[in-house]
Amino acid sequence: MRVIFIPKPGIDLYHTFLQSETSRLILRFYAPKRFPGGGVEVPVATLGSGLSLASELRWYIRRYTQDFLMKTGDGHIISLKLAKEIYDRNLPYPGDDWEFSYICRISGVEGVTTLPVLCTGDEAGKEGEMPGLPDVNALSDDREYGIPRTPDEKEEYRE
Repeated sequence: MRVIFIPKPGIDLYHTFLQSETSRLILRFYAPKRFPGGGVEVPVATLGSGLSLASELRWYIRRYTQDFLMKTGDGHIISLKLAKEIYDRNLPYPGDDWEFSYICRISGVEGVTTLPVLCTGDEAGKEGEMPGLPDVNALSDDREYGIPRTPDEKEEYRE
């Protein structure tokens, strides 16, 4: 399972997380990766741990993100609201036949990334689009902020 933070237009959230001591402390036990469009992708073990991470980073989510998504082990991308409903056992886990969804489009230096997002009924049909973000290659090295990277991880989203 992965948590995906989609930033507001013009914000490189990965860089923002690395600059903040508080977010670095919260993310020190995770392996955050750059996501296309300046976002951040963080692997987590369970839905509950992803929601816990969202709770810890809620100030950053409110201030810097446009959307917060979770990618499940079977490849579905779900909204934060749907994740909470599933966790609270108000809704079943969505399958391929889930009827509610919206499209999240992320424009960046890598091109346009389109994500179909499974959601609750009141979120269905919304469409989000983000303008381009700064060149990720122009940003400073990740290691200076104390989040370890292997060479493969570092280059994964910079190509």
